[in-house]
Amino acid sequence: MRYFNPGFLCIFYCLFLMSGSIYADSLEVNYFTPTNLHRFADYLFDEADYNRAVGEFQRYLFSFDSIPSNADSIFYKIGLCYRANGHYKRSIDYFNKIIGNHPQSYLLDKAYYQVGLSYFFMDRFKESNIFLNSCFSGVKQRDIKVNVEQLIAINYIQQKEWNETIDFLSEQKSTDSISIHLTNFAKEGQLLPRKSELLAGLFSTVAPGAGKFYCNRPIDGLHSFISVGFTGWQAYEGFHKDGIHSVKGWIFGVLGGIFYLGNIYGSVVAAQIYNEQQEEDFLNKVKVYVNVNFH
Repeated sequence: MRYFNPGFLCIFYCLFLMSGSIYADSLEVNYFTPTNLHRFADYLFDEADYNRAVGEFQRYLFSFDSIPSNADSIFYKIGLCYRANGHYKRSIDYFNKIIGNHPQSYLLDKAYYQVGLSYFFMDRFKESNIFLNSCFSGVKQRDIKVNVEQLIAINYIQQKEWNETIDFLSEQKSTDSISIHLTNFAKEGQLLPRKSELLAGLFSTVAPGAGKFYCNRPIDGLHSFISVGFTGWQAYEGFHKDGIHSVKGWIFGVLGGIFYLGNIYGSVVAAQIYNEQQEEDFLNKVKVYVNVNFH
């Protein structure tokens, strides 16, 4: 017969007491203290769970009877959360809370920059530059000031103001790699391939469809050439056969005239579209660069 070992009973009893103690301690933890709320919000922020982070940061603020001393850093992180999720107007509201209510905050310069960046991501480039230029002299931190300079230059580029971009960066005498890259972008913008609207119209006036060939739209050019040529030939046949009273001649003559004028107008528009497409493709490339290098 095997007897029960008292040692096992002692070990079991000790483990039971330890687990009970741990459980009791866990019951005493208040997860809704401001410190724990702040800690959890920071954790969500670091994990890029921005929607939930906003809620926890706001819960942290509401846990005080008055505005806490670190409210500026909470506003800043809430603004970053909203900006990361594409809610740019809300992000601007929170960054402006720092600018308006915490003028001595160490985050003030960053708040200026983030407002400008939020406007940029809303494609409101002119407003971004108006704001950044208004606060530019007040930015004290050199690294943030460089970022503001670069963002102003990018806004000029997005508005196709190539000369203004080059002049501005030249005035700032910035020698960092990003500023040099932006200067090169502006110079590239100046040299983008473009088609002359005047030449496109003249080419199609002389030879229907030629303006569209000039704008790299050969299918449209061929269509214009055939349409104008066919209606013109039919009108010629009608008038040649029945004289000035030819119904066929007048019908095809009017159609031919419409096609001919449309061919000229379409060539001018084709030149405009070509230029806009070149600029759009180029600016999209710049925006990709911004998304990678600016946060």
